[in-house]
Amino acid sequence: MSVRWRRGSFTVEASILMPFLILIVFVMVCLGLFWHDRSVLASCAAELAGKGAARKYETDAHLENWLTTEVAGLVEGRLYLLSVTESGAKISWGKITVTYTGYSPLLGGLKTREQESASRHNPVSTLRKSRQIKELAE
Repeated sequence: MSVRWRRGSFTVEASILMPFLILIVFVMVCLGLFWHDRSVLASCAAELAGKGAARKYETDAHLENWLTTEVAGLVEGRLYLLSVTESGAKISWGKITVTYTGYSPLLGGLKTREQESASRHNPVSTLRKSRQIKELAE
């Protein structure tokens, strides 16, 4: 077997193998960016829900308006692969829920929905309730 024939066989094998290797690297990079963006959406939702819960003395309507304006601006410029298709904040029964939905057309359409919640507690009403329970116990 000549040396020339071996070099030619290496070229043929490389031309068959390289597209698969490039595809695997591309898929791994896309999945890594997807997981990054998913964690960014989850942390932004948790951060905004926590900020909303810290505003104890605002009315629900005013707080919901503030959260709605903040929801879109918080993730702006932080995502690499996904685009936010839907975002929203909702307040019900003293609970704040922030939701982000993201989509990317790569790899057959990657979708994610991240939702975080936080409870609003008014310390004054909590103290009153605990004092009432204490008085009943005595």
